[in-house]
Amino acid sequence: MQAWRYPLLRFIRVGLAWAAPALASISSMAAPCPAPDHLTRVNGGSECLLIKTVGHPAEARTLYVLLHGNHTSGSPAVSQYPLAESLVAQGPAAMLAVALIRPGYNNADGNYSSGNAAGRGDNFTAENIDIVADAIARLKSFHRARRLVLVGHSGGAAMAGVILGRHAGLADAGLLVACPCDVPAWRAMQRRADFPWRSESAIRYVDRIPVTARVSIVVGAKDDITPSVLSVEYAVALRARGIATELSILPGIYHVAVIDAPAVVAEALRLGESRFRD
Repeated sequence: MQAWRYPLLRFIRVGLAWAAPALASISSMAAPCPAPDHLTRVNGGSECLLIKTVGHPAEARTLYVLLHGNHTSGSPAVSQYPLAESLVAQGPAAMLAVALIRPGYNNADGNYSSGNAAGRGDNFTAENIDIVADAIARLKSFHRARRLVLVGHSGGAAMAGVILGRHAGLADAGLLVACPCDVPAWRAMQRRADFPWRSESAIRYVDRIPVTARVSIVVGAKDDITPSVLSVEYAVALRARGIATELSILPGIYHVAVIDAPAVVAEALRLGESRFRD
Protein backbone atom coordinates (compact mmCIF):
# COMPACT_ATOMS: atom_id res chain seq x y z
CA MET A 1 0.00 0.00 0.00
CA GLN A 2 2.70 2.48 1.06
CA ALA A 3 4.69 1.87 -2.13
CA TRP A 4 2.11 3.53 -4.37
CA ARG A 5 0.20 5.70 -1.94
CA TYR A 6 2.34 8.85 -2.10
CA PRO A 7 2.93 8.83 -5.88
CA LEU A 8 -0.82 8.47 -6.32
CA LEU A 9 -1.52 11.42 -4.01
CA ARG A 10 1.01 13.50 -5.90
CA PHE A 11 -0.63 12.53 -9.18
CA ILE A 12 -4.03 13.61 -7.83
CA ARG A 13 -2.66 16.94 -6.61
CA VAL A 14 -0.99 17.67 -9.95
CA GLY A 15 -4.15 16.69 -11.80
CA LEU A 16 -6.29 18.97 -9.67
CA ALA A 17 -3.88 21.86 -10.12
CA TRP A 18 -3.96 21.40 -13.88
CA ALA A 19 -7.74 21.20 -13.90
CA ALA A 20 -8.35 24.22 -11.64
CA PRO A 21 -8.59 26.83 -14.42
CA ALA A 22 -10.94 24.62 -16.40
CA LEU A 23 -13.07 23.97 -13.33
CA ALA A 24 -13.21 27.69 -12.62
CA SER A 25 -14.39 28.32 -16.15
CA ILE A 26 -17.01 25.58 -15.95
CA SER A 27 -18.27 26.82 -12.60
CA SER A 28 -18.71 30.28 -14.14
CA MET A 29 -21.11 28.94 -16.75
CA ALA A 30 -24.11 29.23 -14.47
CA ALA A 31 -26.40 32.21 -14.97
CA PRO A 32 -26.65 35.90 -15.81
CA CYS A 33 -25.33 38.47 -13.36
CA PRO A 34 -27.51 38.70 -10.23
CA ALA A 35 -27.03 42.48 -10.17
CA PRO A 36 -25.38 43.78 -13.37
CA ASP A 37 -24.13 47.34 -12.88
CA HIS A 38 -23.13 47.83 -16.54
CA LEU A 39 -19.77 49.16 -15.34
CA THR A 40 -18.04 46.01 -14.12
CA ARG A 41 -20.40 43.33 -15.44
CA VAL A 42 -23.26 43.06 -17.89
CA ASN A 43 -25.69 40.36 -18.98
CA GLY A 44 -25.42 38.92 -22.45
CA GLY A 45 -28.05 36.33 -23.31
CA SER A 46 -27.95 33.85 -20.45
CA GLU A 47 -24.37 34.74 -19.49
CA CYS A 48 -22.69 37.26 -17.19
CA LEU A 49 -19.78 39.06 -18.84
CA LEU A 50 -17.04 41.00 -17.08
CA ILE A 51 -16.25 44.49 -18.37
CA LYS A 52 -13.82 47.30 -17.58
CA THR A 53 -15.29 50.76 -18.05
CA VAL A 54 -12.99 53.72 -18.66
CA GLY A 55 -14.25 57.30 -18.82
CA HIS A 56 -17.17 59.25 -17.43
CA PRO A 57 -20.45 57.38 -17.98
CA ALA A 58 -22.64 60.40 -17.24
CA GLU A 59 -21.08 62.32 -20.13
CA ALA A 60 -20.90 59.52 -22.70
CA ARG A 61 -22.19 60.25 -26.17
CA THR A 62 -19.87 57.92 -28.06
CA LEU A 63 -19.37 54.40 -26.75
CA TYR A 64 -16.44 52.21 -27.72
CA VAL A 65 -16.69 48.49 -27.01
CA LEU A 66 -13.40 46.61 -27.24
CA LEU A 67 -13.14 42.86 -27.88
CA HIS A 68 -9.89 41.01 -27.15
CA GLY A 69 -8.29 38.22 -29.15
CA ASN A 70 -8.22 34.50 -28.34
CA HIS A 71 -5.30 34.59 -25.87
CA THR A 72 -4.36 31.02 -26.76
CA SER A 73 -1.37 31.24 -24.43
CA GLY A 74 -3.76 31.17 -21.47
CA SER A 75 -2.96 34.72 -20.36
CA PRO A 76 -5.68 36.92 -18.79
CA ALA A 77 -7.81 38.52 -21.50
CA VAL A 78 -6.90 42.10 -20.62
CA SER A 79 -5.03 43.06 -23.79
CA GLN A 80 -7.64 45.72 -24.62
CA TYR A 81 -7.33 47.55 -21.30
CA PRO A 82 -4.42 49.79 -22.39
CA LEU A 83 -6.27 50.68 -25.59
CA ALA A 84 -9.36 51.67 -23.61
CA GLU A 85 -7.23 53.90 -21.41
CA SER A 86 -5.53 55.50 -24.43
CA LEU A 87 -8.82 56.21 -26.18
CA VAL A 88 -10.22 58.04 -23.16
CA ALA A 89 -6.96 59.89 -22.51
CA GLN A 90 -6.64 61.11 -26.10
CA GLY A 91 -10.28 61.42 -27.11
CA PRO A 92 -12.99 63.99 -26.38
CA ALA A 93 -14.63 64.17 -22.97
CA ALA A 94 -18.00 62.85 -24.18
CA MET A 95 -16.87 59.28 -24.77
CA LEU A 96 -16.64 56.00 -22.92
CA ALA A 97 -14.54 52.89 -23.58
CA VAL A 98 -15.61 49.45 -22.37
CA ALA A 99 -13.24 46.48 -22.62
CA LEU A 100 -15.40 43.35 -22.59
CA ILE A 101 -14.18 39.94 -21.44
CA ARG A 102 -15.59 37.42 -23.92
CA PRO A 103 -17.53 34.31 -22.79
CA GLY A 104 -15.39 31.87 -20.82
CA TYR A 105 -12.36 34.16 -20.45
CA ASN A 106 -10.85 35.56 -17.28
CA ASN A 107 -9.39 38.86 -16.15
CA ALA A 108 -6.16 39.39 -14.21
CA ASP A 109 -7.95 38.79 -10.89
CA GLY A 110 -8.93 35.27 -11.90
CA ASN A 111 -12.60 36.14 -12.35
CA TYR A 112 -14.35 34.68 -15.37
CA SER A 113 -17.06 35.78 -17.73
CA SER A 114 -19.52 32.91 -17.83
CA GLY A 115 -19.87 30.92 -21.03
CA ASN A 116 -17.74 28.68 -23.21
CA ALA A 117 -14.34 29.73 -24.56
CA ALA A 118 -13.99 26.36 -26.35
CA GLY A 119 -10.40 25.91 -25.30
CA ARG A 120 -9.59 29.43 -26.51
CA GLY A 121 -9.86 28.32 -30.10
CA ASP A 122 -13.05 27.75 -32.05
CA ASN A 123 -15.12 30.25 -30.08
CA PHE A 124 -16.27 33.07 -32.37
CA THR A 125 -19.37 31.01 -32.96
CA ALA A 126 -22.88 32.28 -33.65
CA GLU A 127 -23.83 31.53 -30.03
CA ASN A 128 -20.97 33.53 -28.54
CA ILE A 129 -21.38 36.34 -31.04
CA ASP A 130 -25.05 36.70 -30.15
CA ILE A 131 -24.18 36.71 -26.43
CA VAL A 132 -21.65 39.49 -26.95
CA ALA A 133 -24.00 41.46 -29.22
CA ASP A 134 -26.75 41.31 -26.59
CA ALA A 135 -24.33 42.60 -23.95
CA ILE A 136 -23.28 45.44 -26.27
CA ALA A 137 -26.91 46.38 -26.91
CA ARG A 138 -27.52 46.54 -23.16
CA LEU A 139 -24.47 48.77 -22.68
CA LYS A 140 -25.57 51.05 -25.52
CA SER A 141 -29.02 51.42 -23.98
CA PHE A 142 -27.74 51.88 -20.42
CA HIS A 143 -25.30 54.63 -21.39
CA ARG A 144 -27.72 56.18 -23.91
CA ALA A 145 -24.90 56.30 -26.41
CA ARG A 146 -25.61 58.12 -29.66
CA ARG A 147 -22.73 56.47 -31.48
CA LEU A 148 -21.24 53.01 -31.02
CA VAL A 149 -17.85 51.94 -32.33
CA LEU A 150 -16.75 48.30 -32.13
CA VAL A 151 -13.02 47.63 -31.85
CA GLY A 152 -11.72 44.07 -32.05
CA HIS A 153 -8.34 42.39 -32.25
CA SER A 154 -7.79 38.98 -33.87
CA GLY A 155 -10.64 36.70 -32.72
CA GLY A 156 -12.34 39.78 -31.29
CA ALA A 157 -12.08 41.44 -34.71
CA ALA A 158 -13.71 38.38 -36.28
CA MET A 159 -16.59 38.71 -33.81
CA ALA A 160 -16.90 42.46 -34.40
CA GLY A 161 -17.05 41.92 -38.16
CA VAL A 162 -19.85 39.39 -37.83
CA ILE A 163 -21.77 41.63 -35.42
CA LEU A 164 -21.70 44.48 -37.96
CA GLY A 165 -23.79 42.33 -40.31
CA ARG A 166 -25.55 39.76 -38.12
CA HIS A 167 -26.78 42.51 -35.79
CA ALA A 168 -27.06 45.23 -38.41
CA GLY A 169 -27.45 48.74 -37.05
CA LEU A 170 -26.19 47.95 -33.56
CA ALA A 171 -22.83 49.61 -34.29
CA ASP A 172 -22.21 52.70 -36.37
CA ALA A 173 -18.60 51.81 -37.10
CA GLY A 174 -16.07 49.08 -36.64
CA LEU A 175 -12.29 48.86 -36.33
CA LEU A 176 -10.99 45.37 -37.10
CA VAL A 177 -7.37 44.78 -36.15
CA ALA A 178 -5.51 41.67 -37.38
CA CYS A 179 -8.76 40.04 -38.43
CA PRO A 180 -9.16 36.37 -39.47
CA CYS A 181 -12.23 37.54 -41.40
CA ASP A 182 -12.34 34.47 -43.67
CA VAL A 183 -12.08 31.52 -41.27
CA PRO A 184 -11.69 28.66 -43.81
CA ALA A 185 -9.00 30.57 -45.73
CA TRP A 186 -7.25 31.54 -42.49
CA ARG A 187 -7.17 27.97 -41.20
CA ALA A 188 -5.87 26.72 -44.54
CA MET A 189 -3.03 29.26 -44.31
CA GLN A 190 -2.20 27.94 -40.85
CA ARG A 191 -2.39 24.36 -42.15
CA ARG A 192 -5.09 23.59 -39.60
CA ALA A 193 -7.95 22.74 -41.91
CA ASP A 194 -7.90 19.07 -40.88
CA PHE A 195 -11.28 19.42 -39.14
CA PRO A 196 -14.03 22.02 -39.56
CA TRP A 197 -14.55 24.90 -37.17
CA ARG A 198 -17.91 26.29 -36.08
CA SER A 199 -16.62 29.86 -35.91
CA GLU A 200 -18.29 32.42 -38.14
CA SER A 201 -16.56 34.30 -40.95
CA ALA A 202 -17.03 38.07 -41.02
CA ILE A 203 -16.70 38.10 -44.79
CA ARG A 204 -19.92 36.10 -45.09
CA TYR A 205 -21.86 38.92 -43.39
CA VAL A 206 -20.64 41.84 -45.51
CA ASP A 207 -23.85 41.93 -47.56
CA ARG A 208 -25.86 42.51 -44.38
CA ILE A 209 -23.84 45.49 -43.11
CA PRO A 210 -25.68 48.81 -43.58
CA VAL A 211 -24.03 50.90 -46.27
CA THR A 212 -24.03 53.82 -43.83
CA ALA A 213 -21.51 52.03 -41.58
CA ARG A 214 -17.85 53.00 -41.52
CA VAL A 215 -15.24 50.27 -41.24
CA SER A 216 -11.50 50.48 -40.79
CA ILE A 217 -9.08 47.57 -40.99
CA VAL A 218 -5.57 47.57 -39.55
CA VAL A 219 -3.00 44.78 -39.78
CA GLY A 220 0.73 44.46 -39.33
CA ALA A 221 2.82 43.79 -42.42
CA LYS A 222 4.73 41.12 -40.49
CA ASP A 223 1.66 39.42 -39.07
CA ASP A 224 2.14 35.69 -39.66
CA ILE A 225 -0.90 34.69 -37.57
CA THR A 226 -3.56 36.58 -39.53
CA PRO A 227 -1.68 37.56 -42.71
CA SER A 228 -2.53 40.90 -44.33
CA VAL A 229 -4.06 39.21 -47.38
CA LEU A 230 -7.09 38.36 -45.21
CA SER A 231 -7.57 42.03 -44.37
CA VAL A 232 -7.15 43.04 -48.00
CA GLU A 233 -9.78 40.48 -49.06
CA TYR A 234 -12.22 41.81 -46.48
CA ALA A 235 -11.62 45.44 -47.45
CA VAL A 236 -12.30 44.61 -51.11
CA ALA A 237 -15.60 42.96 -50.14
CA LEU A 238 -16.65 45.96 -48.05
CA ARG A 239 -15.87 48.41 -50.83
CA ALA A 240 -17.80 46.31 -53.31
CA ARG A 241 -20.75 46.63 -50.94
CA GLY A 242 -20.37 50.44 -51.05
CA ILE A 243 -19.20 50.79 -47.45
CA ALA A 244 -16.71 53.52 -46.57
CA THR A 245 -13.59 51.50 -45.78
CA GLU A 246 -10.04 52.32 -44.73
CA LEU A 247 -7.24 49.73 -44.88
CA SER A 248 -3.90 50.25 -43.12
CA ILE A 249 -1.02 47.76 -43.34
CA LEU A 250 1.55 48.84 -40.76
CA PRO A 251 5.19 48.12 -41.75
CA GLY A 252 7.33 46.09 -39.38
CA ILE A 253 4.44 45.19 -37.02
CA TYR A 254 3.56 41.68 -35.86
CA HIS A 255 0.22 40.15 -34.81
CA VAL A 256 0.25 40.89 -31.07
CA ALA A 257 2.06 44.23 -31.16
CA VAL A 258 -0.37 45.78 -33.63
CA ILE A 259 -3.02 46.41 -30.97
CA ASP A 260 -0.61 48.81 -29.24
CA ALA A 261 0.23 50.76 -32.39
CA PRO A 262 -0.58 54.51 -32.21
CA ALA A 263 -2.33 54.15 -35.57
CA VAL A 264 -4.99 51.98 -33.94
CA VAL A 265 -5.86 54.68 -31.39
CA ALA A 266 -5.91 57.36 -34.09
CA GLU A 267 -8.16 55.31 -36.37
CA ALA A 268 -10.55 54.41 -33.54
CA LEU A 269 -10.91 58.07 -32.59
CA ARG A 270 -11.52 59.01 -36.22
CA LEU A 271 -14.34 56.47 -36.42
CA GLY A 272 -15.87 57.97 -33.30
CA GLU A 273 -16.19 61.41 -34.85
CA SER A 274 -19.76 62.33 -35.58
CA ARG A 275 -22.05 65.32 -35.63
CA PHE A 276 -24.89 65.00 -33.17
CA ARG A 277 -28.32 66.56 -33.35
CA ASP A 278 -29.44 67.91 -29.99
